[in-house]
Amino acid sequence: MYTSIFRLKNKTVCLFLALVTTFLIIKSIYGILMYKSVPILLWWTPFVEVERVIRCDNYSCLLTSDRVYKNHSRLSAYLFYGSRFNPTDLPIGLKHIPWSIFHEESPKNLGLFLYRDGQSVFNITSTFDQHSDFPVPLQYLRDIESLTSRQYYIPIEKKKNLLKNHAPVLYIQSDCNTPIERDMIVAELMKYIKVDSYGVCLNNKKLPDSLKESDVYSFPYHNLIMQLAASYKFTIAIENARCDDYITEKLWRSLIVGSVPIYLGAPNVGDWLPNNKSAILIGNFESIESLASYIIKVNQDNNLYLNYLDHKEKLNFGHQITNKRLINLLKRGKYGLEGNQEDVVPAFECFICRNIHTNGFKKQKQETVYSCPEPKSRNSKNPVRWKDHWKRGKCEGKVLKELLEQQKNYSKNDYEYKVDQYYKNNMC
Repeated sequence: MYTSIFRLKNKTVCLFLALVTTFLIIKSIYGILMYKSVPILLWWTPFVEVERVIRCDNYSCLLTSDRVYKNHSRLSAYLFYGSRFNPTDLPIGLKHIPWSIFHEESPKNLGLFLYRDGQSVFNITSTFDQHSDFPVPLQYLRDIESLTSRQYYIPIEKKKNLLKNHAPVLYIQSDCNTPIERDMIVAELMKYIKVDSYGVCLNNKKLPDSLKESDVYSFPYHNLIMQLAASYKFTIAIENARCDDYITEKLWRSLIVGSVPIYLGAPNVGDWLPNNKSAILIGNFESIESLASYIIKVNQDNNLYLNYLDHKEKLNFGHQITNKRLINLLKRGKYGLEGNQEDVVPAFECFICRNIHTNGFKKQKQETVYSCPEPKSRNSKNPVRWKDHWKRGKCEGKVLKELLEQQKNYSKNDYEYKVDQYYKNNMC
């Protein structure tokens, strides 16, 4: 009897193993066939660790960063990551292959992309700006629930008690040299109101022992950082540049934890705020002194303060968030992305993949996919050096466009020499 049971179990195990083996073989054959038939998307700026087939709705593409595919018959698009873009290391000669760029950062690190000449070398653009082909303006805001959640929220009475141990205003930054002259603004504000600065810039307070400096900048939504930010009544949220739709974790983190943001950055930030009164906008004040006076007034008036926190305080009234644009975009999926993607980069890759299959590439007819005006210095005796970045960026874009139109290889020296000549002779 026991022998029969053992044999039956043995047969079941063998059958199971046979089915698993068959499944793996079929899967392997399917993978090989997919590799041999799907369009190839090549990240020219290395951004893919593992070569793989991606599935986007009913479409598939092979994603790779291996340049061995640069002359492959199924190569369908070059993908570039803006922060690593190198104008002297480009695939020259295959003009029919579309170029697509993903650049979620401000123009601070890619000056040539500030102007139409620099942008025009790409068939498809994906930026934070609403006018790009695949815009990601909410790349740092996962969903509406993040704004209404009270996970980190500290009620005002408890917050007032915390003021015994720290200032009413929080500032955390590591980048101290920005086109918007962030530190200059904060330094002036510090003359009128207490500000706790934990970052490298204008540092006057030590981070808690439980927090490392690397955590602050590598993991902006780290649980301990969120708890620290939540304990402050106000948070200085100044972007590194003024660009329409360029809104980063600096604003969203303060709104998520329930600390009133003191904001400067995107001129059209009102398009994205939860309510008409969700942030104190620095640009609305004639001077930093008048800004400080207003912050002090709000800090002393509970009702005035709570007006900025409707998204946290009015949860039982059904109107805590009134911005329909924000609501509707986040209804599409996480971060406002269609297909409920978990990250903006895979969403961009799938956007390219779907369009390759459907021949649906339609370039936006815009003068530029950015609206980032040239920076103005707050100190006339020491003009901001970033003006040069804007000016030189225009020359870089013009030179890049001209060199690529020649469809000939060029060296780093060729490019830099021509940029220098254009810049010195005001030819941009």
